[in-house]
Amino acid sequence: MKTNSQKQQKTETIIEKQLKRIHINKIARQSGFYKRAPRKIKAKNLLISFLMVMSVSKDNTYSLWANKLGLLINNTVSKQAIAKRINKELLVFLHDTLRTIMKKTVSVGVKEITSEKLKIFNRILIEDSTAIRLDDRYAKAYPSSRRYGKEPGILKIQAVYEVLKKQFLNLEITSFRENDQGYAGNILNIVKPGDLIIRDLGYFVLGILKKIAEKGAFFISLAKKEVKVYISREDEPIDLAAMLKKRGNLDMQVFLGQEEKAPARLIAIPVEPEVASARIRKARRKFNRGWRHRKDYYFLLGWNLLITNITREQICSTEICRIYSLRWRIEIIFKTWKSSLGIKKVPKDGNKIRLEAFIYCMLIFILLFQVHYYNFYIKEICRGKIPNKQPQLSLLKFMNFLASNLDLFIDKIYYSSLCLNRLLKKQIIYNCLYELRADRVNFNQTLIGLS
Repeated sequence: MKTNSQKQQKTETIIEKQLKRIHINKIARQSGFYKRAPRKIKAKNLLISFLMVMSVSKDNTYSLWANKLGLLINNTVSKQAIAKRINKELLVFLHDTLRTIMKKTVSVGVKEITSEKLKIFNRILIEDSTAIRLDDRYAKAYPSSRRYGKEPGILKIQAVYEVLKKQFLNLEITSFRENDQGYAGNILNIVKPGDLIIRDLGYFVLGILKKIAEKGAFFISLAKKEVKVYISREDEPIDLAAMLKKRGNLDMQVFLGQEEKAPARLIAIPVEPEVASARIRKARRKFNRGWRHRKDYYFLLGWNLLITNITREQICSTEICRIYSLRWRIEIIFKTWKSSLGIKKVPKDGNKIRLEAFIYCMLIFILLFQVHYYNFYIKEICRGKIPNKQPQLSLLKFMNFLASNLDLFIDKIYYSSLCLNRLLKKQIIYNCLYELRADRVNFNQTLIGLS
């Protein structure tokens, strides 16, 4: 009996163990995906067979999905049977599974090593979104901002990523026309006292930033060039461009917004000339399409205007800028989704339910692979190492390696194979660590290097 038990344990995959933790059959029943006890197509196997499809092809079809499911369950499955299961109940099931995985935290949870300066924050949350261009047959369901001519469909994924534990706290599918400013208030459902929120210009809403501060949390955000800046609530707005021309840079307490008069610390830092030139060219193209800017707007494009409620005594302006640069982490993550994992390879048949099912499956796939395995190998590589001497694993290189060898992960790493694990660990250490460069600071060096 003991031998049979051990044998059964060896054939259980890591994915199956993770899905067990979230009680996937219970979610399937509650979502309506199971109306009766399934005889052939179980929710768990449907998900795992999707991962098997992604391991061999970035183009997922019902036929290939059915073939992989048949191999998994040792039975025959038709493409019509798969198509029949792509329904609204499946979307509810996948949505609830995604939320449960995030809540249960399937990642290993290795916390990043950080400098003393960052230890004043409980969590560091980066909020951003990424857009996926769709076939024009999706234009009605997911319209773009284009008003005339042939209109493409564009889907947007909103994300909140916790930097220190490398976990997603929110992933949500929205329309491109639901802009980031309109979505900005949703962070209030996630933020807790002591958190740091890092956001780009798209989420700039003064009222929301004020509420974040009222919750006892911190924020660092870019400010709009058009925002009214006041030294006091009673004074007239200052001429920010004239002040920058005179002083060269700024770090001062101000009030922002003609109506809000929200208190904040304003930090103005000049950007590289080539960056300023690119911004000006882009602004002038918009001007030719009917946009109008005030006289000093083009001068201010040569500056990054950061606002925060972190005091000078806590962190200086130079380090605030370095902390804000952590926002590029989410851009790297989105890049791996598109270039390595194939999230752009959406179905092109115009079926909205199938499109959303694909995106939800991909997001679950991302949580199970990008989050879980990245954390797992950080733990493996850093085991027994001195904290500040640990090798630094590049997320971009690791995801390229995983995507290139996904069939190996799918077929073999499920099993308790110490030999295979050693082989993969050796290859990952050789291929996926950051290069030490004098001209560039990587993500981990930024986290550790703040003085």
